[in-house]
Amino acid sequence: MNHEITVRRAEKEDVMQIAEILVEDWQTAYRGIMDDEFLDSMSAEQRYEIEVRRYQKFIVAADGDEILGYAWLEASDEEPADCEVIALYVRYAKRNRGIGKLLMQHAVNQFRENGKKIMIIWCLKENTESRKFYEKIGGKEFKTGSHNWGGKDYEMISYLYDIG
Repeated sequence: MNHEITVRRAEKEDVMQIAEILVEDWQTAYRGIMDDEFLDSMSAEQRYEIEVRRYQKFIVAADGDEILGYAWLEASDEEPADCEVIALYVRYAKRNRGIGKLLMQHAVNQFRENGKKIMIIWCLKENTESRKFYEKIGGKEFKTGSHNWGGKDYEMISYLYDIG
């Protein structure tokens, strides 16, 4: 059976699946990078309460009613970037099927329509899988920083994309 993956704006009905994807991805991809205690404390119900307040900024890749992945898009004031993909997650079992690339292409198109020129995305410096993906689709290493989760600082790295 051949399903058509569509990319669209997130709707409130999508938020629980979005929360489930985020928790599963963090608990799988960040195991060994972030503290187990912090990862194990995450729950989809808890993330729902957070994501339901901002889902209007998300696009989702969907196969019928199943959300396969999502991206959170924002304007950026982090020079030289004027737009940012704050989050990009694909359901772990559905990775390596072009869903992340599809979401990134839609993000770029949406930003271009709004006159944006330089896109930035941040990821954990130790997250080699994501870093390889961002580099493969044309991201150029930009700068490093850190972010605090669960009371601990983690090294981050950003990638720039010239989309103008």
